[in-house]
Amino acid sequence: MKKQNLIALSLAPVLGPVLLPSAAFAGAPYVAMGSSYAAGPNIGQSADTPPNRCARSASNAAHIFAQKVGLELKDVSCSGATTAHILGPWNELPAQVDALDADTRLVTVTIGGNDLGYMTAIGKLRCPSLSAEERGRYFPNGCTPFAPLTQEAKAKLAGDMDRMIATIHQRSPKARVLIVQYFSLMPAKGNCPATGLTDEEVAQIRPIATTLSAITEASVRPYRAFARTVALDRASADHGICGAAPWSNGGSPDMSKKDGVNYHPNQAGMAAAAALIGAAYRAR
Repeated sequence: MKKQNLIALSLAPVLGPVLLPSAAFAGAPYVAMGSSYAAGPNIGQSADTPPNRCARSASNAAHIFAQKVGLELKDVSCSGATTAHILGPWNELPAQVDALDADTRLVTVTIGGNDLGYMTAIGKLRCPSLSAEERGRYFPNGCTPFAPLTQEAKAKLAGDMDRMIATIHQRSPKARVLIVQYFSLMPAKGNCPATGLTDEEVAQIRPIATTLSAITEASVRPYRAFARTVALDRASADHGICGAAPWSNGGSPDMSKKDGVNYHPNQAGMAAAAALIGAAYRAR
C-alpha cells in the first residue's frame, strides 16, 4: 500500500468522510499564513530565493497540498510571527493579510503559539541546563524564570484571533478559511529524554498547548459558515516528541539533516498536516 494511503487511513478516525473537491477549485488562489509551525524552518529547501528570515520551506504543508491539488499558492507564513504580524506590518514585512484579495478561495493559518510564548517558555525551562556556550548563544541576557500564562495573555489572544478571522473574511469573502492547530509536542502522560525537560517541566508546558488549542477552537465557532479548525493537535497526539513515529523534533535534532528545528515539525509532520488540510478542504 502506498505511503500516502497509509497516512490517509491513519487520519480517517479523526477526519471522518472525505469528499473530492470541485473541479472549479483547480488553480484557485490559496494564501498560507502563520508562524514557524506553518513555515517549516530547516525542512529541505527554502521556498524563497534567496532564503530569508521567515525560513519558509518548499516542503511545508501548504506547498505539499497546493502542489498536489493544483492551487496557486502565496505563502506568507513567517517564523516568529504573532497575530499582530498577521494583521499588521513587521519591520520590512507587510501584514500577512495583505496577501489576501477578493479572488482568494482558500486560506490556511497556524498562529498563536508566539502570542502565548510557547517556545519561549520551553527555552526558559531549558536555559539553566544548557552549556555556557549555548546560554551565551541563545540567551545573551541570561536565563529568565518561567511564568505560567496570565488571564490577560489568554484574553488578548482570543480577541486577536477573532479580529484576524473577521479580517480574513472581509478581505476574501469567498474563501474557505482553515485554522490549523499546532502540532502536539509533549506526551499526555510521562516523559522521555528527547523532550530535554524534566517531568515537572513537561507538566508546566502542557497547559500552554491545551490553552492554545482551546482558544483557537473557540475563536472559530462564531465563523462556522466559512471557517473550520484543522485538528492537527489531536491527530498528532500520538506523534509527539516521545512518539514511535514523531511528527515533531525534540530538543536536540541533527540540524544537518534538514528535517526541521528543535520543538518544531519535521517532514513527516508536514506531510501529515498536508493530508489533514486536504481532508478539511474537500469536506463540505
